[in-house]
Formats: sequence, structure tokens, C-alpha cells
Amino acid sequence: MRGFAHVVRAEVFKVLRKRRTYVLAGLWWGLLPALVLFVGRLVHVNFGGTFVDESGGIALVVQEIASPYGIARIALIGPAYVSPTFYMIVAALLAALLIGEERGHAMWKTVLVAQPQRFPVMAGKVSVAMLALGVLMLGAATSGALFGALGTTFLPTTWAGDWTGLAWLYALQWAFCLAAVLFAFLMVFLFKNIALGVVTVFFLQGLLEGLYTLYRATVGFEPVNRLNVLFQALRLQQRLEAIPQYFFTSNLYAPARSPVADLVRAVNTGGGEIPQDALGQLLGAGITLPHAAAVMAGYAVVFGILLFWRFARHDVE
Repeated sequence: MRGFAHVVRAEVFKVLRKRRTYVLAGLWWGLLPALVLFVGRLVHVNFGGTFVDESGGIALVVQEIASPYGIARIALIGPAYVSPTFYMIVAALLAALLIGEERGHAMWKTVLVAQPQRFPVMAGKVSVAMLALGVLMLGAATSGALFGALGTTFLPTTWAGDWTGLAWLYALQWAFCLAAVLFAFLMVFLFKNIALGVVTVFFLQGLLEGLYTLYRATVGFEPVNRLNVLFQALRLQQRLEAIPQYFFTSNLYAPARSPVADLVRAVNTGGGEIPQDALGQLLGAGITLPHAAAVMAGYAVVFGILLFWRFARHDVE
């Protein structure tokens, strides 16, 4: 336990001294909420009181976008929709810092002389990465609320919102990111080149999922004729709908994307569910949070076992 505490203390010191930590914080805590507040102001000025605002809908839109709750919610949702996602960028950069730089600076032997037991070393590094991610997410929620509070002085917004539910989604998304952190650590540790490891973290999952989708869509079907073409098309549709249920990327961002799915259902004139197509999967439809939690727990266990096993058996340089 003492060795774990020493590793955590050393790695926290390292994270706090790196410029990339503050760049990530500046983008998430400053640029994103400021941009959202600016967009909310533009919507209010350009559309408020005009013919498009006869029913008072613009005030509702501004409340959803630029209120304290709205900006804090966007700080959770927004990073899940860029490509690569900001959550994966943070995981990759932390892995490059905590794992890759040890090899790049030839520091592994020094680290393992100071703490010969390898399990506390890796456990401490993973814990610091999760701690850093948690601080970044907490800061994003706090800064979003503060920027939104500033917006209440010149926008028709209030503090209304399901804050408890939002806090729960933040906590779930942070927990889900454990699998992403373990995957990033594993890839960066396996590749001697940090840049190659980071690129692998960004694109390997999407590549494998795309290849598997292509395989499932083309293998196992009977020759098409006039009698079975309809059944073959229905079978293909069912396969394509079922595939993303266990994909890493489809489940990792389920908490962050669930508010978007709820919002789309709320404005859906038919009041029904979101279609199970590519857009529906992007919006977070068809994947429940308990299902996503079970899938991500499975990924975390697999990546964790591989990472700790490889680290324990590898002759570091």
C-alpha cells in the first residue's frame, strides 16, 4: 500500500507539471462554455422577439443551450461527438505521459528500482489517470455552471434542471472511461513509438468495428433469388442493428449521449422511439445504461488483465 501511495504521489506531481494538462483544462473549462454562451447570446439576439418567436420557443432554446444546467450538460455531451472524441484524446495523452514517457526517457528501470513491485506501479499510474480525468470532468461541469450563471445576467435563463441526474451521468461517464484509459495504457505500452501508440488508440477500435460490420454484413447469407431477397434484406437489417450493441465506441459514450436521445424523443412529433439506424446509434438509441455498464465492465476487465499481465512479464528497457 505504501508503494502504491508513493507512485500516486510521484505521478500526480508529474501530471501537474505538464503543459498538456492545462491545455486540456483550458479547452474544456474555458473555450467550450464560452463558445456555448456566445451561441446562446446570438440565438437570443437574432431570433428573440421576431416572427419565429411567436410561441416563445426561442426562450426555451436559449434555456436548453445557455443556462447553467444547459452549459454543464453540453460540457458532458460535446466531447462525445468530436472525432476522435475528447474523452479518448484525454485518455491517450495521459497514457502517453504516464506510460510512454517512461520508455522515451529510459526511466522504467529507475522507476522499478524505486518500487520493484510492478502491480502497485501500474495501479498507481492508472489511478492517477482516472483522478486527472475526474478532475477535468468536475472542472468542466463547474465552469459550465459558472458561465451559465454569468449568462443569467443578460439572457432569459435560470438554474432549473435535473442536476442530480446530470451528476449521475457525469459519474457514469467517468467510470466508463476506465476501459478507455486501460485500453490507451495497453496500446501505448505495447508500441515503442508514442505517436504510433496514440494513433492506435484513436483509430484501432473504429477500424476493427468497421471490419467486423463488413464481415457480418457479407458472410453467412444464401445466394439471393426472387423468393428470398426480402428475407435476406430483413436478415441483413437485423444483423446490422444488433452489431453495435457490444461495440466499444457504442457503449463507451452512452451516458454522455443519452441526454441527446432523450431530447430527440421529447421533440419527436410521433412520440416514438428513435429509429435503429446509423443516426439512431450516434444519438445513443437502442443502448440502455445498464447494458452499456455491463459491456464496459467486460472491456475494462479484458484490457486490465492484458495490461497488468503484459507489464508484469515484460522486460522493460
